[in-house]
Amino acid sequence: MTASTTSPAAKPLLYWLECKSEILKAIRTPQFAVPTIAFPVVFYLIFGVILAGDNGAGRARYLLATFGAFGVLGPALFGFGVNVANERNNGWLDLKKISPMPISAYILAKLFMAIAFGFIVILMLTTISLTMGGLQMSLADWSIMTATQLLSAIPFALMGMAIGFRVSTEAAPAIVNVLFLLMSVFGGLWVPINLFPEILQKVAWALPTFHSGQLALASAGLTSGVNVAFHIAGLAVFSALMAVLAARNYGKMSA
Repeated sequence: MTASTTSPAAKPLLYWLECKSEILKAIRTPQFAVPTIAFPVVFYLIFGVILAGDNGAGRARYLLATFGAFGVLGPALFGFGVNVANERNNGWLDLKKISPMPISAYILAKLFMAIAFGFIVILMLTTISLTMGGLQMSLADWSIMTATQLLSAIPFALMGMAIGFRVSTEAAPAIVNVLFLLMSVFGGLWVPINLFPEILQKVAWALPTFHSGQLALASAGLTSGVNVAFHIAGLAVFSALMAVLAARNYGKMSA
């Protein structure tokens, strides 16, 4: 995308307008907005409230941390993986490329949208946990946990971008759905991995969702057995790999 024709003074406004447009587009697309918000909320109600029962404030904090990480995953993966594929295949991305908008505005707008939707999900989960799940958590602790969860959207946005720049409109939803569900389940975002068979526990350590869930737990004050530096490194390596793959797929698309 050609940024050379955009004056420096106009860039902040351009970025803002692109972010606003992305948010409005997501809100006006119920097949994206409704499942993205409703899916983690419904799952949390089932597994985090109804089936969990009254297990104390520590359990409530644990579930909010992991399900919050799960809630951020969906907007990042689907917002990039499916939406970028659709825009690439219907020619909208080609139109963007010949506009004065830099590629960074396109990417940051989608990331802004994913984080905004992730934040809405976390707010809803927190409300449920406070009213029905027995959550006891200070605003400072909640803010740290939420910031950690929202930052974990970045590696999955890069993953979605790599998919969106490569696959067709028809294939993208299936691929993203499979990855979304498998990484959520086997990464321990729904149930702790110590309930898994030993072989699946080993698989979990290789998944980025496990690292994001563990960092969310650490940020919520549940640091027992959590190697923060290791999990940060795991997400950093995954992010770097996905960024390289996304750049490569974008290059092939532009060739």
